[in-house]
Amino acid sequence: MMGTGWAHRDDQPYSGNGLLAAVATLAAVQIILVALRFYTRHVQRMRYGLDDYLLLLALMGSLARSAIYIMLAKSAGLGYHIDYMAQMPEKLETIRKGIFAIQILDYPFGVTPAKMALILFYVRIFPVRKFQIFAYIVGSVVVALGVAVLFETIFQCRPIPYNWDKTISGGSCVEHTDIYRYVSPVNVVTGVLILVMPMPLVWRLHIPRGQKIALTVVFLLGGLGTVASILRMAVYLVQIKAAMNDPTWYSVELGILTVLEGALLIIAACLVGIWPLVTRIMSRRLSTMLMCNTPQERQHQYWYMRDNQAPSKSQEGLARCRETTEAQREDSWSTPSSLADLEDQRWSVFVDEGVAESRPCRLAGSQNTPYVK
Repeated sequence: MMGTGWAHRDDQPYSGNGLLAAVATLAAVQIILVALRFYTRHVQRMRYGLDDYLLLLALMGSLARSAIYIMLAKSAGLGYHIDYMAQMPEKLETIRKGIFAIQILDYPFGVTPAKMALILFYVRIFPVRKFQIFAYIVGSVVVALGVAVLFETIFQCRPIPYNWDKTISGGSCVEHTDIYRYVSPVNVVTGVLILVMPMPLVWRLHIPRGQKIALTVVFLLGGLGTVASILRMAVYLVQIKAAMNDPTWYSVELGILTVLEGALLIIAACLVGIWPLVTRIMSRRLSTMLMCNTPQERQHQYWYMRDNQAPSKSQEGLARCRETTEAQREDSWSTPSSLADLEDQRWSVFVDEGVAESRPCRLAGSQNTPYVK
């Protein structure tokens, strides 16, 4: 009877196709962008930082989560109504195991490392002590929440196999929905903080307004992950009763938002890292538009500087920068609108703490970077 029921699944309402399409598309986009990020850093001969490895961890967690969703939707019956799936208890148990694994991978190994990759990137490029302290505080909350969710998920049922095998006598579970009501708002708040905290410093950078706008857009794209977090929380809280009564059907919509949240965070973390590659393949006209607000005497100046090099106020450095040819600029990865070594760079900012204004300049192909204030 159970085999016959599964054989006639095409006659049943099914909502899993949207999940399959979303998971496959987002997985491909994530792989491409992460590969481009590492390719860009490799070509620029840049050291890999902790944020790069955290991004890899987030990608592996996201892909593992996506693979489980595909398996559940294709083979286990996720996307069908519970009344139909109740005829096949072995598949229902498989779905419970998959959902349990997804819960473990979701925040602890997906959202948390992606958010930390963004935070560590901010800490490295903005040498402002108060900002870095605030970033570390936000990061501590993110990590603490990730660890708490990990242990809560693993031990939400006793014994642990009771998560998927409801026939175990004496088993019990805490109310996971109540915990989610507390976790989701904190997740959203940290996402908003990560989104807005670099904005004041971006607009203090000594770069043309066009570049400021472009960088602001890049940073704001990270807010799409926060939007997905808010939508996920809203859908969960609105549909909680229906989801409890028909989990195999309603888990599809939540699954799409779950995968989307982690994927958008990874995409946002990659965008700034691949900016040098983007500027290299951009049309000359668009590059010129980005630089249209640059004063003539600073057209060859670069708005980043490296930690291992000290600023120079030499007018000779400025003269050398002015002599840089168009051909040199076209061949250089370090175009005025590119991001430099994310491991070493510091973005010069006007701050009340006394961080000096620096407008570094590097000759295309030069090993030693002269800086001009």
